[in-house]
Amino acid sequence: MAEAIQQLILDTLDKEGEIKDTRTLVLPGYKEPAATHDSQIIILGALNSLSSREMITYTTHETVSHVLTQEGAQIALQGSHEARVWSACPKKGEGAPITPKQLQEKVGAETAKIGQGQAFKNKWIGKEGDGFVKLVDSITDTTQLQMREVDSTGTLKAGEKALADLRKRKLIVQRKGQWFSVKKGPHFSTSTAKPETDLTVDMLTSGSWKTATYKKYNFEADGIPPNGGALHPLLKVREEIRNIFLEMGFAEMPTSSFVESGFWCFDALFVPQQHPAREVQDTFYLSDPAESLPPPKEYYERVSKVHEHGDYGSTGYRAPWSHEESRKLLLRTHTTASSASMLYKLAARSG
Repeated sequence: MAEAIQQLILDTLDKEGEIKDTRTLVLPGYKEPAATHDSQIIILGALNSLSSREMITYTTHETVSHVLTQEGAQIALQGSHEARVWSACPKKGEGAPITPKQLQEKVGAETAKIGQGQAFKNKWIGKEGDGFVKLVDSITDTTQLQMREVDSTGTLKAGEKALADLRKRKLIVQRKGQWFSVKKGPHFSTSTAKPETDLTVDMLTSGSWKTATYKKYNFEADGIPPNGGALHPLLKVREEIRNIFLEMGFAEMPTSSFVESGFWCFDALFVPQQHPAREVQDTFYLSDPAESLPPPKEYYERVSKVHEHGDYGSTGYRAPWSHEESRKLLLRTHTTASSASMLYKLAARSG
């Protein structure tokens, strides 16, 4: 089908020189011109294929039309709500007025509800006693005529104001379409033979690559858009819990200190200075600068005392304390080091 449409376009161009309106084309297998939106979409695919080979050039023209909604189609077939209400009412003086309940049973609750107001507004019906009667012998169902006009032409002679009113009543919807004008391209030909896209071993062996036609690469073509990622379920749960704490008034602890001293990373957490985790096999130490600034003196002395001699009910590690080990700079091995530093600052702030 696609190749047949491409051939139709090329043959028409060869015969007529240009295609002023693709809506005049009769597609293979059809009897009517391709005036529908779906037909133009099919033609667009063929145009893009030919354009990529520079066989044709085309210009897009936008169109705006209207189609009936389900309610609009019903009105075009059966008449407007107000016309059906008028038809159900007896003439004034020629029978008992029709009651609201009888009207609903005759034309339906929705039609009776919508049609009554418009029929009264048009002065087609009037109230007599507990019911309704016709006030005029005949009517012109303008809404039905408009629906039929839109159905056949896609627009109204009455203009945009009338169309806007019908759109507001949800009887029609706007539909955008397109058609194309086509001209010959620099590599125009009536042959639809596809150019080669790959250079194969067989082509090199036979020498056919010398006379083959190759498809031009489009370096400006957009690539396939990547699929968006998604949060892991555990990250979603973590974010939900984080938001709960923030809404309760908690604040997040700063964790931007990626380089930390041995004191805050290990000593303040009472990790022994002789612990294997502090060896170079498990921890990355900095060489420049190699030492940190001194921590708060009073707190530093209390920590070193507990390590070496014990206190607060602890006997300590009974091992020599090394100031050099405590001052070493390293890549922070855990965020608990930030917790220790923050807890000290909060305690010092509270006095």
